[in-house]
Amino acid sequence: MPIDKNGSLIDPVDAQVGGDADIDGIAQTLTADDINAVLMSPQPTERRLESLKAMRAEIEARSHADFGNDMAQLLGDIDAAISKLAIPI
Repeated sequence: MPIDKNGSLIDPVDAQVGGDADIDGIAQTLTADDINAVLMSPQPTERRLESLKAMRAEIEARSHADFGNDMAQLLGDIDAAISKLAIPI
């Protein structure tokens, strides 16, 4: 039931923090695990590089909303993964 507080309606949500119904603060769909999964994938190198570059483009597209520079670590992880794949062993 919505609550009237200071002239605006607040609709509390009954959700356990960290539970399935918990609402994320930032819709971050990429994680370090995702980057590592692509890096270690059995897919051809070219395909893995394409995926990593697409991830990087997505993070860059969101950079206008990243006021705290919170995604810098992900960008660093993606760049490191791209470097590992780009260097022939």
